[in-house]
Amino acid sequence: MKKQCILLLLVFITYTSYAQTKTSENLDDTPQDKLAYQSKKNSLKFNFTSLAFKNFQFQYERVLNKTFSVALSYAFIPDGDIPLKNTVERYADDPDLMTIINDAQLNYTSFTPEIRIYLGKGYGKGFYVAPFFRSSKFNFKEVNFEYDTDGGGTDFLTAQGTIKSNSFGLLLGAQFNLGKSFVLDWWIVGPHYGSSDGDISGVTTETLSQTEQQNLEDTLNDIDIPLVDTEVEVFENGANLLIDGPWAGIRAGLSLGFRF
Repeated sequence: MKKQCILLLLVFITYTSYAQTKTSENLDDTPQDKLAYQSKKNSLKFNFTSLAFKNFQFQYERVLNKTFSVALSYAFIPDGDIPLKNTVERYADDPDLMTIINDAQLNYTSFTPEIRIYLGKGYGKGFYVAPFFRSSKFNFKEVNFEYDTDGGGTDFLTAQGTIKSNSFGLLLGAQFNLGKSFVLDWWIVGPHYGSSDGDISGVTTETLSQTEQQNLEDTLNDIDIPLVDTEVEVFENGANLLIDGPWAGIRAGLSLGFRF
């Protein structure tokens, strides 16, 4: 996957340089279109719909010519509760999972380069398709795994860790001018698929008995994370939850941008 990421970035940079040199060769474009492109070919955008997930998403786009542009998005979720946990609680039928979700803290970052292909009038306006790559990182803290103790009660193993994912996708969208200086960018749908890996690990000052280790292992094995494979390692002073497997998601939303 690292080799694929490097290859995509090289193609991204090479194509940007090439397309910029070809801009002046679009002889079919009207003088008015060329003037509009040359005067305001950059835009800086903020995805306001992602705020529902406590996710702050920013994007910079540069128009290269009538048909093509390149864009780079950065998103982050600051340290805090897992987004929409109240919604999950209404539908989840797993008390152990809800204990983890209620206590856990999350922060998140992602980078998403893309190449846009405009299908209509272009110059950063109209419908487009955009192949993209996304690299994401999820950091978890205060993840509490509950297990039965030998004394007849329960205890918690507090863990933390990181999950990283890399995926490729295709975005279908449309961008509209709002006057001379603003744009509205509609990410209609952008499925992406790739791979992920990481681990969630916890250590305790207590020495777990064989029975307690088995109870903790049962708790970890009962955790169902969609799509990915998990492997559990339990020892006298803690445990590891190893995560590896496919990763999938969908991009969608509305962004408001300033052209300059």
